[in-house]
Amino acid sequence: MSPRPTAPQAPPDPTPIAGQTQPPPLFGVLILAGMVIICAGLRTTASIVAPVFLVVTLVITVSPLRAWLLRRRWPSVLATITSLLAIYALLFVILGSVVWSMARLIEKLPEYGQAFTKILNSLLALADRFGYGAEQLRSLASSLQLSSLAAPAQALLSAVTGGASLLALIIAMVLFLAFDAAGMGDRLDVIRETRPHIAAGLQNFAGRVRKYWIVTTVFGVLVAVLDVISLLIIGVPLALTWGVLAFVTNYIPNIGFVLGVIPPVLIALLDGGAGSALAVAIVYVAINIVVQTIIQPRFTGDAVGISGTVAFISLIFWAFLLGGLGALLAVPATLFLKSVLVDNSVPASWVNALISSNPKKDKPAAPAPLRGRGKTA
Repeated sequence: MSPRPTAPQAPPDPTPIAGQTQPPPLFGVLILAGMVIICAGLRTTASIVAPVFLVVTLVITVSPLRAWLLRRRWPSVLATITSLLAIYALLFVILGSVVWSMARLIEKLPEYGQAFTKILNSLLALADRFGYGAEQLRSLASSLQLSSLAAPAQALLSAVTGGASLLALIIAMVLFLAFDAAGMGDRLDVIRETRPHIAAGLQNFAGRVRKYWIVTTVFGVLVAVLDVISLLIIGVPLALTWGVLAFVTNYIPNIGFVLGVIPPVLIALLDGGAGSALAVAIVYVAINIVVQTIIQPRFTGDAVGISGTVAFISLIFWAFLLGGLGALLAVPATLFLKSVLVDNSVPASWVNALISSNPKKDKPAAPAPLRGRGKTA
């Protein structure tokens, strides 16, 4: 009796069961490799990417001005030119103030050479009295000159002022982007027909980065004014310079306050002694706690939407990739990635829960139906 032929078995169903399978490990490796390549490319082209991204965010910030002028029946060309001039003014304030502050610091430091030497001699005498590290301090005093303290400022000044060709590129970029911004609404409508999440992410980024720049600028001016008044009362030289520096460093998260307080404390120490330096430090800390730590986050919280830890990590990350300008753009760059890649993506909702300052509020919405399906070309 011959065996009965067995029926052919159906191949296994390749359709994954929801919630039971994960992407293969190779997929994660490819994503990680792609991220490394992108970061390497950004680091290589940082001198171009960082200024261009700064210009893009400024164009987004100023774009409501053009819409407001059009509602006031201004001609379209005149409204665009006015917005263009406003962008140039913002660039001049942000970059020009850095150049001016550093130039004033480099010019002023050599005048305090004698006071600096006196402070070093006092430290040597104190070390001799306690017999601790006297030889090391003498070696440090022989190698350290006041002019060496200006080296970081000189490096930053030469980096900002040395790129004449890059500055011309930024000016031209602003010109083209300012005129192209007029049709950005139509472009978003076209993107929304096939990629609604990307369009929603771009709109979300535009609103958040606009609010971030405006609120941070307003509070930066407030902090600068309070600092200048305090420094004038204490009698610290270059009070206006340190106010401008405090305004610029207000854009740098977490460590901006530290960068803004060191130069005035140093000048106060050299000019008026330890009492003046201590007074400057106390005033700066008080203003920072009240304005930048208590009041400002209440206004920027909704705009930023990232936790304090993520803001600090983003500062290190973007400063490493894009250099000094990356520290200024740390929050806007993180906002761009969060708005476009995370906020409106259900698969990336777990990432949003880790980095968002309010994960329940920032939960991605359900996918919206695509517009334009079923229409003939």
